[in-house]
Amino acid sequence: MAAEEKVTVHDSEDARIIHEMRCDKRVLALAPSKNGILYTGGEDRGITAWDLTSGKVSSRIEGAHSTRVKGIVVFDDRNDGSESSTLVASASSDGIIRIWDVRMIGSEKPTPLAEANTKARLTCLAGTSLKWQSPIVQHWFGY
Repeated sequence: MAAEEKVTVHDSEDARIIHEMRCDKRVLALAPSKNGILYTGGEDRGITAWDLTSGKVSSRIEGAHSTRVKGIVVFDDRNDGSESSTLVASASSDGIIRIWDVRMIGSEKPTPLAEANTKARLTCLAGTSLKWQSPIVQHWFGY
């Protein structure tokens, strides 16, 4: 659950708080992955990856957008049923949707794999999986 500058993770059985994670600015979007990472975005214009085991930041994309991040989607990008989710999409009030390979987050300034300018003021983002497979994606990512 996100409220202002705080994200809380609750136990699904008894609703007790497992982790309480503080952010510098207000959180406006979050998306869990299958491999225990929670992605958040908001007023700080970045994307933060939180390790749900420790409750600590595992990685971060600073300045992912020029304005606040309003939506995040973790794509179920594998066809083999594995728990790995390597593609994350983000939408911002700047009208831009970007797709990121989270394996590149550790680099100096990660570059999005793809970008689309909707020329609209985006307020959310939804998605589930990647069904379309291009030869380029198959070559570079092995699926």
